[in-house]
Amino acid sequence: MWSSGLRSNVPLLVLATNPSPAQSVFAEVAYRKRYGVTAMGRLFIVSVAVAVVLAGALAGVLAFRPASTQAAAPRPDVSQVVLGQCPKDALPLPAEAVARAADQARIQAPALYKGFGPAVVELAWLAKFKLNVWAAAPFNCSPRVRNRTVVVDLLFPKMLPSASLSEGVVFVSLFRTGYQVWDVAH
Repeated sequence: MWSSGLRSNVPLLVLATNPSPAQSVFAEVAYRKRYGVTAMGRLFIVSVAVAVVLAGALAGVLAFRPASTQAAAPRPDVSQVVLGQCPKDALPLPAEAVARAADQARIQAPALYKGFGPAVVELAWLAKFKLNVWAAAPFNCSPRVRNRTVVVDLLFPKMLPSASLSEGVVFVSLFRTGYQVWDVAH
């Protein structure tokens, strides 16, 4: 069969047959050579991608790991505050000392007054002012320590209506390690 009017040696009839197995193998090899895709190549790319993901996950875990919790030996330059004794190394108080000392007293109160519940700061003042309030505690340290101390009156609402149990008085000073309660006066 020839096309009408045109002279050509190409037949119009195309046979629909499957290529022979040898032809399909050659076609696949040619495709792989042309595009460089092999099963080993794919495996290598997937392996590298998995390794990158795992390395990133490991780096994330190590970056957010808490520091070791070994206790450090006491350093000689750190203040050694002994509860109930006048401090020897209290530092001069800055302008915001009353507020910071009151915060520290409120934070340390549950450990100092076990079973009394959370504390509320009623009043805080510099010890050098010698306020005469009913909850004020006697101060038996040197004038230097007095000038470096904040007196904090605490209220424990859990202990109300008892007037005595619901009140607490602590002395707070600034040390190299920060503000610390150094005496529980009431």
